[in-house]
Amino acid sequence: MDGSTCVVQPYLPAARGVDSPTLVITDNTAADGLFPVFDQVFTSMWERSKPV
Repeated sequence: MDGSTCVVQPYLPAARGVDSPTLVITDNTAADGLFPVFDQVFTSMWERSKPV
């Protein structure tokens, strides 16, 4: 959503037919958490993508 809040829905490859949860994650730079993980995954995928 912005530089400090994101909405994610992780892909669950081993749970076919099961809805994965949608999470709202806020960056808390004072503690480790999920925001840096999803930020890194998104950034990596975005940088590798190619326009069609």
